[in-house]
Amino acid sequence: MIISNDTLNVLKNFATINPNLVFKPGQELKTIAESKTIMASAKIVEDFPQEFGVYDLNEFLSVYSLIDNPTVEFEDKAMVISSGNVNQQKIKYFFSSPEILTTPQKDIAMPEPEVGFTLEEDTLNQIRKAAAVLGHNELSIKGNNGVLTASVADTRDATSNVYSIEIDKDNSCKNEFDFVVNIPNLKLLPGDYFVSISSKLISNWTNNNYPVEYFIALEKESKYSV
Repeated sequence: MIISNDTLNVLKNFATINPNLVFKPGQELKTIAESKTIMASAKIVEDFPQEFGVYDLNEFLSVYSLIDNPTVEFEDKAMVISSGNVNQQKIKYFFSSPEILTTPQKDIAMPEPEVGFTLEEDTLNQIRKAAAVLGHNELSIKGNNGVLTASVADTRDATSNVYSIEIDKDNSCKNEFDFVVNIPNLKLLPGDYFVSISSKLISNWTNNNYPVEYFIALEKESKYSV
């Protein structure tokens, strides 16, 4: 098996959510943060033949990168990563027991969302930049009569500096709301996203360019008016 660059990028991203990962047989990867505030899943081109655990994804990725043009063969308790060149390189990488790793126990049933909108990659990058400059960790997504804005602010300080950007001029949701997301939880692969938000304090972020989605918890100060 050759692990594609797309899948390696997913693994690098998932390592920012949780260093543990349990690979299941098939073509889907799932992870969940220790805090349970983020869960992610991705469809991949590889078809893994068995269940196995990796305790430290960053270590695994570093080991994998040691080999030129690596291919993977699976054994019962380990994988063998080898190169196909004349001076064949080989690493035997042992699995961790899935029982000791943090992994999603069940899928999330997304409640019916109150609002949905597209958030472009450039806008998301600008939000992250504003958060870094202002020193704030909260993204407030506000709606009023169909106009949606994203604001970076400290919701506990009414006098804090605020960055805002309009993200939708005519959303189908006309109710008033203020949904708050912890910006450090936005551990997303690059790309445009369709974002669905439920007043039950859960949001879904689906990448428009790659089959990956994230479920991200909202902060408890979020508000929705019927």
